Amino acid sequence: MDYFWLKQDDRHTDVPVLEQVRSKVDRRDIRWGSAHKIPDPIVFYVTAGPESEFLDVMDRQLYLVSEELKRLLAIYEPDAWFIFTPLLDLKGQRQKRYFLPILPEDMVLSPSSEWSPDKRFVNKPVLWGEKLQGKKIVRVQESDAPLVAVRLDVAESILRRGFTGVRLEKAIVEYSS
Repeated sequence: MDYFWLKQDDRHTDVPVLEQVRSKVDRRDIRWGSAHKIPDPIVFYVTAGPESEFLDVMDRQLYLVSEELKRLLAIYEPDAWFIFTPLLDLKGQRQKRYFLPILPEDMVLSPSSEWSPDKRFVNKPVLWGEKLQGKKIVRVQESDAPLVAVRLDVAESILRRGFTGVRLEKAIVEYSS
């Protein structure tokens, strides 16, 4: 089965910057087992220019998804929950509804994956096919940085809807012989 990494498209460079992320969210709590410690909602003020794009996936500071993408992900992963995260641009007088997805996590990386020297981040992730067991959406438990893999049917559904700023990168899936 084919899987894809769900990421922010790097071609979009003028995106809002969240303010005071560290004071509002402990990144270690953005996990299936400890997300109950995160307040709901989390309101973020953003620094944004008049041409800044509010993308459907923003993963530079926190992994956030738009309301439309959240609805789609919830269909494919009913166990996921989403923390409401409105983004407020006071200068531009804009407000956008985003969500911090808390997705089921699994240890799905193959030993063939390449890690950073401190073993906190995956430089070249390789999924372990047997451990995926047909999951539609999975967050990689082994990585501190959010790595979200979606199955081919989910990726196709995302592409059909014309989301902005979404990058689907084919994941390497390894099966033991």
